[in-house]
Parts: sequence; structure tokens; C-alpha cells
Amino acid sequence: MARKKRLTKAQIAKRENIKWTIMFIMTVTTISLYLAAFIEIDKTQTTIDFNRKTLDQLNENLTLKINSVEKMKRADVISKKAKKIGLVASKPETLIVKISND
Repeated sequence: MARKKRLTKAQIAKRENIKWTIMFIMTVTTISLYLAAFIEIDKTQTTIDFNRKTLDQLNENLTLKINSVEKMKRADVISKKAKKIGLVASKPETLIVKISND
């Protein structure tokens, strides 16, 4: 059987240095990936919040516009607006219809 070759102190130190370097690089890479993912999640959440606020504001504006349109459809409002611009209200006419039994 072949004997295992004994490592010198320099070789052992070199291997330890390589192990620690690899561990350091992996740790830095892991932290960098975590921070990059965290930043992207934060940007996405900010965009979602902004879009929700915009949607709420647009819904509120739409409700106000619908209410103002409904107010404009009322007969008393229409007659007031007509008087302001000088339109004359029509006078109702009475119609008489005779029905004969001939």
C-alpha cells in the first residue's frame, strides 16, 4: 500500500487560506444577493403603494364627478341653469279630447 504523503506546514497554511478565502467570498456574495433582493422588494412595494393611492384618488374623483352629473340631471337645477342663460320656460297647454260613442 502506498503511504499518504505528509503535508508541510506551508501546504497546510495554504489550504487554510484557500478555505477562508472561499468562505469569505461566499459570505460576501450571499449578503450582496440578499441586499439586492431586499432593494428590489422595497422598490416593488413602493410602486404598489403608489398605484393603490393613485387608484383610490381616481375612484374618489370619479365618484365626485358622477355625483355632480347626477345633480345636473335634476329638474330644478336644469330650470335654474336655463333661467341664468335666459331661456324661457314653456307654459303647459291643456288639451281636451272628446270621445263620441257614434
